[in-house]
Order: sequence, then structure tokens, then C-alpha cells
Amino acid sequence: AVVSTQSTGEFVAILRAGANEWAIPGGRVKPNERVFDAIKREFSEDALANLARPQDEQSKISEMLSEHFNLGITIYKGYIDDPRNTDNAWIETIAVNYHDSTGVSFSKFPLQAEGSSLGVQWITIDQNLDLYANHEWIIEKVCYHRDAYNPITEPKRRNTELWTTTSTVTS
Repeated sequence: AVVSTQSTGEFVAILRAGANEWAIPGGRVKPNERVFDAIKREFSEDALANLARPQDEQSKISEMLSEHFNLGITIYKGYIDDPRNTDNAWIETIAVNYHDSTGVSFSKFPLQAEGSSLGVQWITIDQNLDLYANHEWIIEKVCYHRDAYNPITEPKRRNTELWTTTSTVTS
């Protein structure tokens, strides 16, 4: 799940324990689990440490997730470049963006790392991103779909050769 906010271009990222790199929260879909239920579950586990919280807090977070994670845009679905890929097995993903244009809704989520996450925080999208696997590519796709400024990829420089034509007047 790519959770973004405002026009400043921020997203929630987790620091992966095994790779020690920042990543978009996510994980595997369990057998018989719907994809969008897996997205909410993984986000609550990775970015909110929901399983380590008291039951009343878990219920409150579950309500918040149900309220805010209902209008996502599927950004990408399919094969993704990942260091765990082999010739015989590979990762396929569904990247969904949940956007908060006011910055009010998602700021209420109590970010907390636990388990496979060493850290969790809002990260501003800039040219210095160094994310796990090709998660930068997913963030670029979010910028494109949201028609937002994308500082990750430098703007393509146009060849600015100046071509002039001259006309000759003869008499």
C-alpha cells in the first residue's frame, strides 16, 4: 500500500529488517484472503505495530483502516523486479495508492515499527530516495497517476539546438 499525503509528496515507509532499506509497507496474501484485506493487514502490522497493541487500540486502528483504506487506486499489477526473484520463482505485486489530499486523515495513524520493520516514518519524495528493490519505480508511478511533481527522475533535457533558416531575396 502506498499511502501518500498532500501535494508535498510524502509516503509511509518502513525500514526492512533483513535488507536495512526503506520500503513501501506490504507483504504476502494469505490463502483465501482478499487482496485488499491483505493490504490493510500488512499495513497495520508493518507500519502500525497493531498486533503488539492492546485489543481496544487494535479495534480503533481497524476502524480507521476500514474508513481510510476504501478508496485506493491500483497503480500497478504484475511482475516486479525484486532481489528475491530467481529463474523459477518471482514476485508479482499489486500496488495500491491511498491518498490524503488534506494531510489530515492519515496523520492520525499512530505509526510504530515492530517485527520485520526496524522503523516507520513519513518520507518526502525527493531525488535522494534509496528504496528497497524497485519501490522507487512504484513511487514514480504514483506521481504520474496523481499528476504530481516527480523529483525522483530528472526532467528529460530537450536538445535545444537552435535551427535557423535564412531567406535570400534576389532581384
